[in-house]
Amino acid sequence: MAATDHSRSEAAKQRRQDQLQRWLGSETDRTVSEARETSAGSGGTRRAKVRFAQGAVFMAACSAGDREEVTALLRQGADINHANVDGLTALHQACIDENAEMVQFLVENGSDVNRGDNEGWTPLHAAASCGFVQIAKYLIEHSARVGAVNSEGELPLDVATEDAMERLLRAEIKKQGIDVDKARKEEERIMLQDAMAMQEGGGTLIPHPNTKATALHVAAAKGYIEVLKVLLQCGVDVDSTDTDGWTPLHAAAHWGQKEACNLFVEHMCDMCAVNNVGQTPLDVADENLVDTLEELQKKQNALRIKKEKQTPVIETSSHVSTVPARTRRTSICRMSSREKIGLHEREKHPPPALQNTPTEDEEEEGQTGQSQPKASSSSSSEEESESESDTESTKNREIINNLNNKRNTTSLLSTSMSANTAASQVKKEPCKPPAPEAPGSWRTSLRKAGSSVTLG
Repeated sequence: MAATDHSRSEAAKQRRQDQLQRWLGSETDRTVSEARETSAGSGGTRRAKVRFAQGAVFMAACSAGDREEVTALLRQGADINHANVDGLTALHQACIDENAEMVQFLVENGSDVNRGDNEGWTPLHAAASCGFVQIAKYLIEHSARVGAVNSEGELPLDVATEDAMERLLRAEIKKQGIDVDKARKEEERIMLQDAMAMQEGGGTLIPHPNTKATALHVAAAKGYIEVLKVLLQCGVDVDSTDTDGWTPLHAAAHWGQKEACNLFVEHMCDMCAVNNVGQTPLDVADENLVDTLEELQKKQNALRIKKEKQTPVIETSSHVSTVPARTRRTSICRMSSREKIGLHEREKHPPPALQNTPTEDEEEEGQTGQSQPKASSSSSSEEESESESDTESTKNREIINNLNNKRNTTSLLSTSMSANTAASQVKKEPCKPPAPEAPGSWRTSLRKAGSSVTLG
């Protein structure tokens, strides 16, 4: 049995040796060898050291209550008001931990007793919510404001849970003569003041350094309507987003601010905007505001359609009012001055008809009557230039008389169709008699082609 176990052990060792031989020279072996050579060239292997930011080390020392370490870090330049990602300072943490000695140490070394965290909670808020009366007394004695409000508009009194704490804070409020209602509206007053300064060109809005939320987000979440109105008048982007992709409408909908939602919709905000996780304002809305948002969506769609319809109507109306109506009457305006003068002369002095039958006279009179209203649209300037076209008019009448003398009894329709052919033959073949033509048909073709073309 022992011999069998020994043989198995030897076989296992041999397989391991074979495996190592196959590994030598492989890509993995070469990579590890290069790393070893690099380390050797730099002075041998060195274990990397993990270094923490000084602020994090300072916060850890304060939480541990190590005053000697805290003192040493302060000498090295540590910021006593350093805040973590939640905005909490070492003083906040000491109040929460009920570490009265560390609270005293930090305050004596210059820690800000009214510094708010990301939600506006001061160290006094923290002490009041935890019911630590002695720490609250110490903070008040060192200028902590009992009228400070957090992001929800709450005083330290509003978050107090112990009767003793409430009595302490009420007594201090009465002692300092603080108007509680006015104190709760202090943030809105300051924001409105800043917004009006911006409107007058004396200020700018800076997003929160961590959340990138704008004043529009804050006012929307808290329902500061007057602040919203002023900011929107300043042209602040109604669809600006914070680090989570939330627009002001997301904030207003989530915290149930109906009037703020109405205001954003009137300013044509994007109701379908999605945050970083694909949620629309309707998805994050307070359940009591869902129906309202659906109605506002319909209202905004109607407003958008109305504006789209109004825009072309306004443009068309403005366009028509600037263009004279007569520009569309191209049948007259496209005639040259020479053509219009000649037409006026022919209508004013019609050529005498030679040996016309009664029927033909009536046809000519009817055609002449139809052409007179059109000729009457000539301007007074054309009438004043009649004397300048006497020679041309005389030539025109001679040609018309020659055509009338050679006219036959061909029907009016066939004569009108051959008018252009006859006119061109007058020019190209002067020895050949022109085709018969009616005077009325000749006038019609003159208005379309011009006298210079028709007369040759």
